[in-house]
Amino acid sequence: MGDLLPSELEIATRYGLSRHTTREALRCLDGLGLISRRPGIGTLVKARSSQSHYTAAIADLGDLTHHTKQTRLKVLAEEWVTVEGDLIQYLPGAQGQRWLRFRTLRYPAKGGKPISYTEIYVHPVFERIRERINEPDMMVYRLIEEQHGERVRELRQEISAIATPADIAPLLGTEPGAPALHVLRVYLGKKDALLSVSVNIYPENRFKVTTRWQMTRNDD
Repeated sequence: MGDLLPSELEIATRYGLSRHTTREALRCLDGLGLISRRPGIGTLVKARSSQSHYTAAIADLGDLTHHTKQTRLKVLAEEWVTVEGDLIQYLPGAQGQRWLRFRTLRYPAKGGKPISYTEIYVHPVFERIRERINEPDMMVYRLIEEQHGERVRELRQEISAIATPADIAPLLGTEPGAPALHVLRVYLGKKDALLSVSVNIYPENRFKVTTRWQMTRNDD
């Protein structure tokens, strides 16, 4: 462990692979925690066998879609809620309205511990999505687009660190107060209309976000 792997080009040439295939393979290894990709240094070997848990590695909306296809959603409860109290912070401008809420767990497709506990809030005009929300590989915003013709034009994501709530910990198979990530995703339509919101709690080591910044300099 700690060895430096050859570059993507060297690996692709040595094994007769395309650059795309090589890049995807390295990304999977990174998601499994087997390697670490460090700009300016290279790719380091971290472990020779993967850990037993699944880690969602998200870099962009394409990764989010891919992540969904590798997982399954289990709906724990479906109910109508009035937007008041703490819910206003997630659904600004919807105070007093009744929205459809799904309480769910997302699991790896091949089984194992839940990746996340997720509450999904859907605008009442889109309630028909309840008919298909349990379908494999399904995302709520895709259902909204397919069934209602309302195009999602923007996704906003906010990530913060929290202690796992006591009522959620047993569902995730973790301890109350254990480190977790709170991931809020807000789906907006035309003229910033609020379509759907998901509130996700990811236990430690089950979710990773990768951000890449490309620097532009005047002397380039």
